[in-house]
Amino acid sequence: MNGYFPEQDVHDLLELHDLGENTEEESRSPAIEEPLNAGIPRTSEPATLCSCSEIVFWKCKLWMVIASVFLCLILVIIISLTFYSVIYTDEDEYWDLNSIVNGNHHNFSGILKIHCTNPDWLLSETVYQLLSENLSKRLTDLYSNSPALGRYFIYAEVISFSDENKTASFELGFSVPAESEGFMKSRMSETFVKNVLRQNIYDQEKIYDIDITDCTDLTLDPTSLSVSLHASSADE
Repeated sequence: MNGYFPEQDVHDLLELHDLGENTEEESRSPAIEEPLNAGIPRTSEPATLCSCSEIVFWKCKLWMVIASVFLCLILVIIISLTFYSVIYTDEDEYWDLNSIVNGNHHNFSGILKIHCTNPDWLLSETVYQLLSENLSKRLTDLYSNSPALGRYFIYAEVISFSDENKTASFELGFSVPAESEGFMKSRMSETFVKNVLRQNIYDQEKIYDIDITDCTDLTLDPTSLSVSLHASSADE
């Protein structure tokens, strides 16, 4: 061809030459670092879901076993509460009102000291009447509204005052069903009846609604409180 190359062939040779140079430059350039976790496969579901779906035995999966355990616990609690409500009977619910009204009367006597800021205050007839009415009302309100003793309470009365040491003597009356020996030893004991009043005095030691000239601050002494069972009888 006498050294003559067509124009198109020359153009193709130039493109091949440029392509070869680009290939050599790419081979000499540093390789791009891949992320560290590029080769770690990604899981489609959390591990916890997979573990809960594992078969423990036969065809039961782990979540089925856990659910069964919770259901059994709930069932045991329900059955226990049902049996307890059937077997256990509260004495207050078992005794009707007639058995209480027509039961045995139990009388308690007690003493309680009254303090004043003036040690020389006088216990006149008027003061005695005020203190008697105030303390009797307080005892009546306390025991008649007591959740444990209210339904058995009959009366509360202040019977005397000692002018020498300012001590009030009082009586409490309760009516309890005849078939209640265990009840008398637990709830209607001297200690229980006394503690109900003692706690009330600790909550409110001061005597209100009484105007005494010689003493403007009257208080009850919870440490001086004494209660004893002194008589019991059955109604005819």
